Amino acid sequence: MSAVALLVSQACLRAHGRWSKSLLGPTRSAKLAQHVAHLRETRTEAIDTQAAELRRIERDLHDGAQARWVAMGLHLGAVERLIDDNPEAAKKLVANARNASAEALVELRRLVRGIMPPVLAERGLGDAVRALALDSPLKVHVSVHLPGALDAPVESAVYFATSELLTNAAKHGQAERVSVDLRYSGGVLRVAVADDGQGGADLTSGSGLSGIQRRLATFDGVLTLTSPPGGPTTVTLEVPCVLSSPRTSTSSETD
Repeated sequence: MSAVALLVSQACLRAHGRWSKSLLGPTRSAKLAQHVAHLRETRTEAIDTQAAELRRIERDLHDGAQARWVAMGLHLGAVERLIDDNPEAAKKLVANARNASAEALVELRRLVRGIMPPVLAERGLGDAVRALALDSPLKVHVSVHLPGALDAPVESAVYFATSELLTNAAKHGQAERVSVDLRYSGGVLRVAVADDGQGGADLTSGSGLSGIQRRLATFDGVLTLTSPPGGPTTVTLEVPCVLSSPRTSTSSETD
């Protein structure tokens, strides 16, 4: 008899819990309003970030390539004045103009890579992350399982987030080895970056993690951090998205 009473009481408690949750928990419309407010906040942050990025590009163009092109124009103007009377001086100015042109091209290419790296635009996220691994001073293992291409804005956001995480591992984490796993499943792109460094990372330490959070929030993406003192550190990025054209190679690994 006591066993029956216990079962009945447990069932009543569960029913009461469900009833209380339906009364006290947020309604469907309240959840929708919270989601809309979150989206509005993240979109505002994205606009602010984009505006700051445009100002940076404008400043880099003004102080870098544009300044060199102006100098090149001045050199060529002087060449016009000197070419008949002092051809040797004119030749030196032509050489200076040629050097300024080469330096301006280097500045421009560096700026373009900061906006949209050619390897990302031409070969997709997997190969772009492999290129990051090759440039890293750490030993980086990359595993890619992407059955199709991603939209360019998502690829760009995840690429720069992964680049920031690799930089953090080398600069702040004092790591030697890093693994990067990219995979797509169930409508979500998941990137896990794990290193063998000293750990102790947090989202408020100024290591760029909060910036990655803001970047991903534009796409309703989330960042999860696990970094106990002594390590290891694992950062997981999850971004809901859809795939476009399929790729011939669906998975690969690179050391």
